[in-house]
Amino acid sequence: MGAAPDPGHNMKVPAVKQYPSIPRASGSAFRSFEAYLFGKLDGSSLRFEWNPKTGWSKAGSRRRLLDESDPILAPALALFQTTWDEPLARIARDKHYVRLTAFLELYGPHSLAGQHLAGEPKTLTLFDVAPFGGGLLGPAEFLRIFGALPIAPYLGQATWTRELVERIRTGQLPGATFEGVVGKGLVGRELVMAKAKSQAWIEAVRARYAPGEAQRIIES
Repeated sequence: MGAAPDPGHNMKVPAVKQYPSIPRASGSAFRSFEAYLFGKLDGSSLRFEWNPKTGWSKAGSRRRLLDESDPILAPALALFQTTWDEPLARIARDKHYVRLTAFLELYGPHSLAGQHLAGEPKTLTLFDVAPFGGGLLGPAEFLRIFGALPIAPYLGQATWTRELVERIRTGQLPGATFEGVVGKGLVGRELVMAKAKSQAWIEAVRARYAPGEAQRIIES
């Protein structure tokens, strides 16, 4: 039997296989909270599932399983094996997790809104994890356990306000990535997340896609 999960991640979030949708920071549903800020990486969100018996036995994108037949995302399998397999498995064993889902972003220098330039070198960066039965780790616990690894850029803590979102949109928040910022925090034991995108990224999407498709991507 594995040890009990760390207290920092036993929150009111369902056990995760697919990554949950992060609300946009706009409209009447806007919510202010004390947030840990992370740069939002612009690529393809992938998940890798581990257990102590079979190791890393399953991989997928947000909505489907991934194997070597995928012409765009398949290189992520070998990249994960060479860069992430052992470091993450070692932590999972040390923490006595009975199962772990790791969420990583695959991207290259010219990736945009999930489109990648063929043949371009890619990076695979960790941005969240979900131990079995506990949902996503809270941001403080994620940083404590996984922060020494190459994770999404951590930008510090701030109150998530409309003023902060405007600073992100206009490119005035130091360290923010091209796409924008994700805020994560705990309200009681509930994990709260929100995202804000930069105007520069929005304009790049509008320049590449037809109007209807661009708007769908921007609002996703």
